[in-house]
Amino acid sequence: MSQEKTNGLEGESSRASSSCSTAADSASTLGKPKGLNESVQQQYTRFADYFVICGLDLDSGLEPDLFAGDSLQCSPLDRAYKSKPLAHYPENVAWNPFDAHGICMLSLPQGLRFRTQKHNIEPRFHAFATTREDGKRCYGFSLVFYEEVRNRQICSAMHTLQSMYITEVSSSQQPPPGTLRRVKESPVSRSLPRHFKIAAQAPASALSYYDITKDKLYVAKSLSLVCQVPYAHIAELFLQNLFKCLPRHPGSRLSLESYVYNILYEVSTPPPGKSIRIYIPPEEPHLPPIATILQRPALKDELPFMDFPLRLLFTFLSVDCVIQLFTCVLLENQVLLRSVDYQKLTIIAECITSLLFPFQWQHVYAPILPASLHHFLDAPVPFVMGLHSDCDSSMRIGSEANLCYVDIDKKCVQLPEELPAFPHRHDFIAEISAALDKYQVPRDRSLDPPSILSPKNLLKDHDMMTTSCTLPTGMHVRRKHSLHDVLDWDRPNSPDLPLPPAGVPSRPDVRQRIVDIVRRSGGDEVDSSPNEVMPSTKQKTPLTTLEQYYEDLRLNNSIREIFLNRFVQMFAAYEQYVILPNQAREDWLSNRESMHNFDKASFLSDQPQHHRPFLSQFLESQMFVTLIDNKIMMSWGDDGGGGCSLDSINGDVEFNLKLFDNRIKILRKRYGGESMIRTANYEPCLSARETQKLLDKRLASIDMEVAPPSEILDKRPPYYRSFPLLEKSALNQECASRYAKYASVHECGVDKRG
Repeated sequence: MSQEKTNGLEGESSRASSSCSTAADSASTLGKPKGLNESVQQQYTRFADYFVICGLDLDSGLEPDLFAGDSLQCSPLDRAYKSKPLAHYPENVAWNPFDAHGICMLSLPQGLRFRTQKHNIEPRFHAFATTREDGKRCYGFSLVFYEEVRNRQICSAMHTLQSMYITEVSSSQQPPPGTLRRVKESPVSRSLPRHFKIAAQAPASALSYYDITKDKLYVAKSLSLVCQVPYAHIAELFLQNLFKCLPRHPGSRLSLESYVYNILYEVSTPPPGKSIRIYIPPEEPHLPPIATILQRPALKDELPFMDFPLRLLFTFLSVDCVIQLFTCVLLENQVLLRSVDYQKLTIIAECITSLLFPFQWQHVYAPILPASLHHFLDAPVPFVMGLHSDCDSSMRIGSEANLCYVDIDKKCVQLPEELPAFPHRHDFIAEISAALDKYQVPRDRSLDPPSILSPKNLLKDHDMMTTSCTLPTGMHVRRKHSLHDVLDWDRPNSPDLPLPPAGVPSRPDVRQRIVDIVRRSGGDEVDSSPNEVMPSTKQKTPLTTLEQYYEDLRLNNSIREIFLNRFVQMFAAYEQYVILPNQAREDWLSNRESMHNFDKASFLSDQPQHHRPFLSQFLESQMFVTLIDNKIMMSWGDDGGGGCSLDSINGDVEFNLKLFDNRIKILRKRYGGESMIRTANYEPCLSARETQKLLDKRLASIDMEVAPPSEILDKRPPYYRSFPLLEKSALNQECASRYAKYASVHECGVDKRG
C-alpha cells in the first residue's frame, strides 16, 4: 500500500474485500461468458493473468545486479541494480503460477537503472516471451518509465557511490571503461562475430555523474501484463494509457484499480471466429474509457492469431534479408538478433517464427536474453535469441559456422556458411513486395531483385546466397509504377494475386506482361533507376491508431498467406511419402526416434534439381520431423484406432495441421484432384482474398461487448506524485457481482458497424 494513500481508503477497501468474499462461490460459476456452448467455453481464457509492478525496493536499498557484468568499473548512474516485484495482482492463478524472478528480470531486462533530468526518461514499451515447462509460451508486456526519487537515503547513497567512484578513477592509472583494453584480453576464438569486438564508447561525462545539489534523481519502474495470448496492440495501449491516467491533479474519472480490475477479470479473449468490444483507459484521467476491439481467427479456415505487425519486420529489414533470415530459421541455424531496442528484438523473433506455419520452432527461444542467461549462447543447439546492443561484447557462442547474426539497427544480416537458397526466392520476394506496396509500407528497395520488372535480368534461384547482406539506412516511399500497381490493374482491392484464366503462365510471361504495362504507362525510367524515389499516385491520409491496427491485421493476413502458399506448393504431395507404421501406436511411440516415417529419397527425386539443396536440409529439421510425427498420430485418431488426436498431441497442433492439409486439398482440386499435373513454375497465393473477407467481417460486426470499467473503490486519493501500489484487497479476488456479462450486440443495443 502506497504511503501517499489516505488512511480512509483502508476501511473502504476492507468493505470491498468483504463484498468480494461473500460472492466468491458464485463467482466460479461466472468464470466463463454466458450464452456460449461448452466447446466454446473450453476455449475461453482471460485476457491477462497478472498485472505486475517492478522497481526499487526501499527496504533493500541499492544492491548491485551481479548478472549485469563488471558494472563496478562504471559510473554509478551507468550501473545496474537489483529490481524486485513490488506488487502483483492477483496473488496466483492455478493455470499460470507466478514467476516473480523471471517476470521481474524480463520486465526490467537491463536491471534497475538510475537517471537524472539530463537523460532521456521517456517511457519505453517492450514485449517478452517465456517458454513454460509444458512447452507453451507465456507472454509479457512491460512499460518502463522513470520516477523521481524522493527518498533522501537513496539519494545520499547514490551521492556516496559517486564520490567513491570519482576518487577511485582519479587515483587509478588504468584507462576508463569503454576502451578496447578489456576486449583485447578476452578470447577471440568461438566468440561473437568480429564486429562485436568494438566496445561501446564511454558515455559522456556530463551524463555519467550525479550532483546531489543540482540534479534530480530518477529510478526505473515497470508496469507489466502477463498474458497467455499475445494481444500486443491492446496490451501496449492499456499500459501506456494507464500510466497517462495516473491522477497528478484532482478530477480523475476512475481509479487505477478500476481499470486494472477490468482487464484482469472482466475482459476475456474472444471465441474462435468472433470479436469483442472492450474498453481501455483514456489518454487523460478525466476522459471516459476508449472502446477498441479484440478479435480471434476461426480455427478451420484461418491462420492462428498473430498480433505483432509484420509491417515493422519489413520496415526494420529489407524483403531480401527477411527471406535470408527465414531460410536460416527453417534450417534450424543459430539465430542471434541484436538491437538497442528490446521491442525490436521481440517483434523480429515473433514475426519470423509466425511465418513458419504450419511448422513450429522446436528449440531454444528467448527474444530477450537476460544477462543471467548469457551462457546459453555457448550451447551447441539451434536457438533464436535477442541481445541488447549494450551487452558485453566478449561473450562466447557455440560456433560461428551455423550462426545467423542480425544487427537490426544497422540492417545487416550475416549468414551461416553455405546456406542454400529458398526455392523460387526472387519470385517470392516479388510477391511479398507487391503486398507491401499495396499497403504502402515504406521499405528499402535497393536490394529488390532486378528481375522483378525486367525479364532480361532474370536471376537463378539455385544461386548460393551471399554470406552477408548490408542495407542502406535510407527508407523510400512507393515508386509511381510498382509491381502492386500492375497486378491491381484487373482485380478487386485485395492483397492476393489473380488467377490467370488459362492456367498459370511461366515466369517470363508474367514478367513480360508487367514490363509491357509499365512501358505503356511511361514507366521505362523506373526500370532504369530502381532506387529512384517517386511519389505515390495514391495519396494516403494519416490513419488513426485503430485504423492502423486494422491495416496491420490485413497486411499480416496477406503476408502470412503468401508464406503458407509456399509450403502448400512445396509439399502438395507430401502425404504420398509418409510411411505409416504397421505396429500398435504404443510401440511406435516408444520407438519413433529410430523409425523412418518419410521417404525422403523419393520425395527429393521428384523435386526440381536446383531446389534439392534447400529441401534436403529442411527434411532433416526437427520441425519437419515433428509435423510428420503429428500427421501419423492424427491418422490413428482418424481411423478410430486410438483416438489420440487430442490426447497425444496438442489441440492447436491438430488444428494447424488440418488447416495445412485442407489448403493442399484445395490446391489439388484446382489442378484435377489426386492425379494433378503441375508445372515447376512459380504460383502466387490465391487464398488471401477469402481470409481477408472473414477478418473484415469480424472487424465490422462486433459479436460481443464487455461492460466499460466502473469504479470499484468507494474512496480514493485525489492524486499521486508517483505510480502507487494498488489496493490489494480489491484486486486479488474476483467479485461475482462485478463480473462483466457478455451479451450479443443485439441485446445490448451496440452499433454493429463497430
